[in-house]
Amino acid sequence: MADPCSPCSDHDDELPSVDGPQPPVVCQGSASACQGSTSTPTAKTRYERVVLQHKQKRNQKKRERVERKRKLREQNGAEDDEVHISKRECKAICKDRCLEALKHGQRVCIDLGLESLMSDKEKSKLSQQLGRLYGSNKKCEKPMHIYFSGFRKDGHLYQECVRKHQGFQEFMVEMTEKNYTELFAAEEIVYLSPDAKNALKSMETDKVYIIGGLVDESVLKKTTLQRAEAHSVTTARLPIDEYMIKADRGTFSKILAVNQVFDILLTYNLTGSWSQALVAGIPQRKGFIRKETNEEC
Repeated sequence: MADPCSPCSDHDDELPSVDGPQPPVVCQGSASACQGSTSTPTAKTRYERVVLQHKQKRNQKKRERVERKRKLREQNGAEDDEVHISKRECKAICKDRCLEALKHGQRVCIDLGLESLMSDKEKSKLSQQLGRLYGSNKKCEKPMHIYFSGFRKDGHLYQECVRKHQGFQEFMVEMTEKNYTELFAAEEIVYLSPDAKNALKSMETDKVYIIGGLVDESVLKKTTLQRAEAHSVTTARLPIDEYMIKADRGTFSKILAVNQVFDILLTYNLTGSWSQALVAGIPQRKGFIRKETNEEC
């Protein structure tokens, strides 16, 4: 008996012709398979890693928002299921904290007297960093007292801040055109510089910590250190070497953005832990990880 699945030569003339137009072939595989060589495995892996990192950051921010609301409820003497704090109430609480910080908070000053050393592009980036650090301070349970010194209202940096940040003039920050040396006594000042010899061991309430307001894409060496030494004030660096080690990969640069330095100080002021502050504040691309054996001072 003939196999019903085998081709039958007696009916070859009944097969449809293949000479006419054929229906389009629909690709059933993945998009990358259809694209062929347009996306290399390396590029695809890099893209997926970036997407995953963004997703993790969004989830982390969501968890932080939930945790902030939980703590706000606890501070108001109510359990999570007993009261709902609206966005308006959260804003009011954050405002009250910042106003209290302007009276009694740890003082941190951003030295904006370095504007002449930056290009317009660098000033624009700095204006973004100032907005980020202000946002971090507003959300923190224990905000700090922020100063913007050497901040000229007729300067390009100020105009960029006004343009980029709605309500910038109402920021709960002390803004002044005076130099930081005119605002504080020399014995109160600790100027933070990555080139300083001594590491910052702790933050003291009677000190004011100066962060150089500089975005320097050309990487000018020892700019903030020389500025501090010219005014004969104490200098210090973040204790990265004391609490962090190099990972397998990274840039291993200790030059941080203004808002990153501020966030590290903000976290330390809240937790009293340099390890926690540095891990939270230093970007992963820098390639530094926590020293597991180190104890807090």
